[in-house]
Amino acid sequence: MRRKTVKVAFRELNLVVDGLLGNEGLSLVERFNGAMPLVVEFLGFARSERLLLGFSDKMEEIYFFKFEKPEYYALKIYVAGWFTLMNGRPRGTLEQLRAYYSEELRFICRFFGQHAFHYQYFRSGMTELDELLFVRGVEVSPVFVLEVPELDGDFCTSGDYLFAKFLAYERLRELIIAELDKLDAGSLLPAGGGGRMGSGVLGAGSGKVLDWTGEVINLVELGYALYVSGQIGGGKASLGEIFRWLEGSFGLEIGIPANRLREIKRRKRMEKLHFLLLLQEALLGYIDKSEGI
Repeated sequence: MRRKTVKVAFRELNLVVDGLLGNEGLSLVERFNGAMPLVVEFLGFARSERLLLGFSDKMEEIYFFKFEKPEYYALKIYVAGWFTLMNGRPRGTLEQLRAYYSEELRFICRFFGQHAFHYQYFRSGMTELDELLFVRGVEVSPVFVLEVPELDGDFCTSGDYLFAKFLAYERLRELIIAELDKLDAGSLLPAGGGGRMGSGVLGAGSGKVLDWTGEVINLVELGYALYVSGQIGGGKASLGEIFRWLEGSFGLEIGIPANRLREIKRRKRMEKLHFLLLLQEALLGYIDKSEGI
């Protein structure tokens, strides 16, 4: 595993976990016992690799604990929640099963309501409190952060665990809604593993990774353009979600978006949007050609 980067190992882990949770030839306990040890092993690997590498500056530390670590730990929370949800299904009527799923959905909605301020911060992509929530060693009042983080001073902040729960609970919410849709459609097929982690707003598609053969900085332009224009998820997709989706889709590492944006800002004004202008010219040329102009 040490020959792989953490992000590559995580993408591969997601595929394996999805396969295990969706394997209807295994019992729920067998699926859980197959998936959870793999997740725990990965988390240990991610911790050791990250601490060994360290952080070049505070911005890099904030990015990791705000976006990367929550995504990793969300998978552990999701697998545990998936097993609890599936194992607790009543063996009764369709109405009893529907009532069960509806109550679980209400529980998740209540959780988001209890943490409304932080959940809005999570969804909106705000940054004002990042140094308070995502820098190690910063103490905050229990009144401000109700969810107690993991007691690992070297590898936790006051906000990363809560953000991990937001990611996991959003995925569980999608799973529950899918199960309710099956009931409404008259289907009682067992639940699979659901979408890959991180697909709350952005779908993972078929899982096929296409190569990005252009410059990585061009993908940064595209990512920021999609974010500020609100083209994905009704404008609710955060900047971090969009860049994780782009990384997963093309199998590459963009790095810290804000750092790459600085490269764009250093360009001359007419060259700042080099890639987007190139796309515009290429598409206009294609349309003109198709119209015989």
